[in-house]
Amino acid sequence: MARYWTTGDRPTKEQFSYWREVVCEAFTPLAPRPPRADATVTGLPGWVRSSALTTTNCAEIASTTQLIDHGRDEVRRTDSEQIFVNLQVSGHCIGSQGGRECLVPAGSFALFDTTSEYRLRFYDSDTTREWRVVSFRVPRATIAPLVAAPHAITAVAHDATAVGLDTVLGSTMRSIWRTADTLDPAAAHAAESAFAALLAATVGGSEQLLDTRQESLDATLRSTINRYLAAHLQGPDLSAATVARRFGISVRKLHSLYAASDLTYARTVMRFRVDACATELAAGTTRSLTHLAARWGFTDLSHMNRVFRKFHDCLPSQFEGGKPVNPQQRETRA
Repeated sequence: MARYWTTGDRPTKEQFSYWREVVCEAFTPLAPRPPRADATVTGLPGWVRSSALTTTNCAEIASTTQLIDHGRDEVRRTDSEQIFVNLQVSGHCIGSQGGRECLVPAGSFALFDTTSEYRLRFYDSDTTREWRVVSFRVPRATIAPLVAAPHAITAVAHDATAVGLDTVLGSTMRSIWRTADTLDPAAAHAAESAFAALLAATVGGSEQLLDTRQESLDATLRSTINRYLAAHLQGPDLSAATVARRFGISVRKLHSLYAASDLTYARTVMRFRVDACATELAAGTTRSLTHLAARWGFTDLSHMNRVFRKFHDCLPSQFEGGKPVNPQQRETRA
C-alpha cells in the first residue's frame, strides 16, 4: 500500500519543520536546510509517495531547492544499513560521499550509503520550479556482497539516457515504480531480486555476481547477520525485530534465513552467548558465573545453566579447559 506525505496541507510556518521532522525521518535520518533563511515564513513545498516491495522501498520525492545532510549525528541515529539509488527525474543534484562529488542531472542516477556521511544539494528545474527524484532504498547487505568495491560505488553519476546497463537500470526503476502498488508478493519478490542483480552489474559487479541465486544471497546475508551478532552480544537488543530492522528486512525474512541452517535464529543467538561464556571459562576466568551470565546476555545464572547444558551437556561450573569435567573428576584432582 502506498503512503503519501505532503507539506501542502500544513500551515506555511509549519511546512519546513514537518518536512524535516516527519518526511525526511521516514526514510533515514536526514537534516534538510532550505536556501532561504525565511523558509519558516514562506513555506517549503514538498511531497513524498512511498511503496514497499519486499525489503526494498520505492519512493518518489518532490520539493524545492535545498541542502540535505546525512552527517555524523544522522549516521549515529541510523538503525539500519541501506543504500539509496536516486534517479533524478527533474532538476539536478550535486551529491558527495567518501571524498567523491558528482553532478546528477535529470535522467541520471547515483547511489548513497547510509553507513557513512553524505550530502545532497538539490536544485529546481527552470521549467517546473521543483526537483523530483525516484528513490529506491535497498538493504546494504543485499548489494554489498555482489559488488567488487562497495565503498567505491557511491557518489558516482550514471547516465540513464545513454546506451548500456545504466539505461536499462533507469528504465527498470521507472517500470517498477509505476507498477509497485499492483504487484502481488511473488511478483514483488521477483522484481526486487532482478533489480538487485541488475544494480550490482551496473555499478561494478564482483566475479561472484554470476551466482545470484536466492540461496547464495540468503547465505551471504545470514553470515553478515551472524558476524553482527557475534560482535554485539554485550551491546544492543538482539531480538528478531531489532536485528531485522537493523538489516532492513522483515522479521519473517529473518527467520526464513535460518530455516535452511542447523539452528533457528533464537538458538543461533543462544549459541553465540554460550560459546562466548565457554571461551572465558576455558581461559580460566576469575569472574563469577553470575557475572558471566550478565556479561553475555543471559537473564540470570539459572537461565545460563539451562542453555549451557543444552549445548555442552554440562553446567558451566563443570566446564574447564574447554571440555566438561564431572564433579567426581574434580574431587579426584583435588
